Amino acid sequence: MINIWKMDFYRFRRNKIMYLLLLVFCAFQLFGIFMMSQYPSTSGVPLSSMNESEFIQYTISQPPSWMLIYIAVFSIYFYMSEYNAGFHKNYISMRRARIYSVLSKVLILAVFVALLFLTMLITDWIGRGLFFDNTGIGDLTYFLKLLIGQFLLHWAFSILILCITMIVKNILVSLTAGFILALNVIGMLLAMLETLVDGVHLSQYLLVNTIVRVKDFNDTGDILHTACVAGAVILIFGYAAVRYKVKEDLN
Repeated sequence: MINIWKMDFYRFRRNKIMYLLLLVFCAFQLFGIFMMSQYPSTSGVPLSSMNESEFIQYTISQPPSWMLIYIAVFSIYFYMSEYNAGFHKNYISMRRARIYSVLSKVLILAVFVALLFLTMLITDWIGRGLFFDNTGIGDLTYFLKLLIGQFLLHWAFSILILCITMIVKNILVSLTAGFILALNVIGMLLAMLETLVDGVHLSQYLLVNTIVRVKDFNDTGDILHTACVAGAVILIFGYAAVRYKVKEDLN
């Protein structure tokens, strides 16, 4: 496990696409904050008065979810670059190595999601300071709960994309699926169908719907909902990815 992790982490550190994605994300985040400064309020609430906790909730809830698109692109590229190079054939004949290779990539995705959130925080601090003259983060405890909750949800999304990519083994199909999920097409369609049936609210338990919904992390119900959805996706699709890799035929 350690050797496979070291190999994947070496590829991660040397991955130019990863740095490019973070740089582009930083640039677009700054541009987005600048554009928001041209429209001083939303629903009667001044954007300049929002603390970082409120600002994160606001930006993540705006369609499309750009963070999910960056996560999808990296998850697909990182797995497919190894698969297309055939490097996995050097160790994949061993059953445990197959399991460890998936677990290693799950950990790599956690590192990338963490870096993406760190980039967002730094960019928000710079952008809000420049254009809103406001760098407040609000209540620190609430802020930390928000970051942990959103990190788990976005990490769960990366594992979902990894599982899809492993199964289809096609960059174009995987990217299409990733964009559809990031745009929350499935969630919106299900929500529309639910309006035809009284008492059915399954769409609120979908991962992307949970990500984009504004949540109160001081409310125990919202915390449990976030933890359960993220935990369920991580366990289900993480297990599915491992089981698929164990049974996968070598090409």
